[in-house]
Amino acid sequence: MSANSSPLSRKEREKEQHRKDIMDAAMRLFAEQGFHAVSMQEIAAEAEFATGTLYKFFPGKRELFRAIMLDVIADITSELRPVWDSAEDPLEIIFKFLHARRTAFRKRYEYIRLYNMVGNGFGSSGDEIVDGLIAERRQEVEKNLKKQFTRGVEQGLFKPVNVDVLARLFEDFCQTIIRSEASRGEFDDETVSSIKDLFLNGILA
Repeated sequence: MSANSSPLSRKEREKEQHRKDIMDAAMRLFAEQGFHAVSMQEIAAEAEFATGTLYKFFPGKRELFRAIMLDVIADITSELRPVWDSAEDPLEIIFKFLHARRTAFRKRYEYIRLYNMVGNGFGSSGDEIVDGLIAERRQEVEKNLKKQFTRGVEQGLFKPVNVDVLARLFEDFCQTIIRSEASRGEFDDETVSSIKDLFLNGILA
């Protein structure tokens, strides 16, 4: 809460808790049965709310999905952004970002599976707001990667490469691996080291 914001009233706190309870209940059912198999009535029952109350918060499953994903994206973003502020050498910063992002995704693998489930595994959920925000965050990551790759080239740490292409390819490479792990729910602790060996070591000067 910012210094200029007013504390929530009791009614507002209760409303926010009810919203969270509904989202948590929905995620439990989505994880167990799949997004398309769960009805709003089942979500209401799981959350112990009347169906009418549920619809006051979320007009449908798509809106519920959107709210869940926007919260998750915000949480992941807040965890990852501080990594880029380090004054360490570029390779170490990139390596730490890989660890941090993989940890963030690993904690939330069921949400990544939900995203893939809603989009039928095509890398898009079909929700313009969610997909648009994810695209913005990926652009932000690519921008930060480009900055670190540029620093690395200038310091003689990396080979003189096209940093725009490198940042885009590296982001795509990492996303593919991490999303694949999240979809399967199987995580190998050697993954980050493998990414470093397969990709980063290849551009070292």
